[in-house]
Amino acid sequence: MRALLIATMTIALGAITAAAQSVPSDDVSINKNDIPKAVAAQVSCGTTPDSILRKPFADGFIFRWPCAGNHPNQVEALVYATSIDGTDARLLRFPMPGQPSKVKPASEIANVTWFAPRELTSIFVDPKTRVCRREGRWRLDGKKLTPRLIFWRETRDCDGMRGWRTVLDQTRSFKSK
Repeated sequence: MRALLIATMTIALGAITAAAQSVPSDDVSINKNDIPKAVAAQVSCGTTPDSILRKPFADGFIFRWPCAGNHPNQVEALVYATSIDGTDARLLRFPMPGQPSKVKPASEIANVTWFAPRELTSIFVDPKTRVCRREGRWRLDGKKLTPRLIFWRETRDCDGMRGWRTVLDQTRSFKSK
């Protein structure tokens, strides 16, 4: 009887652990015929994908449009809208380090990782350049949820194991507006 009780508890504990570890994705795939026109009108990266992804984020939705990339980089244009039908759709433009008059914001970023409630990072790898690995972090701020660069670092080590140089770090002092 005791062996049966232990076996039952072990199976139940295993099921609870498995349920706690599996986190369902909140991305929704949208077929090309169902992409809101307002979203498609924002993107100009030159691709016509069979599908895109929609993600709930920052009190609205991010539409993730795949753009041309390469092996180490999954490049996307990100369009923010206030509803799933693309209401108030606008392409997010990501400021880069440097003087705003000389460095244009990026309309596509690569290898995005999402952080609640309003932050995301991008890592871009290009082994053909001197500084081959770059990492940026942005916070969507203000009423229009404008991306603001709060962290940037880069290295010549393409694997990202050493040699990082921090260009900007406002993660502790930066307050959301």
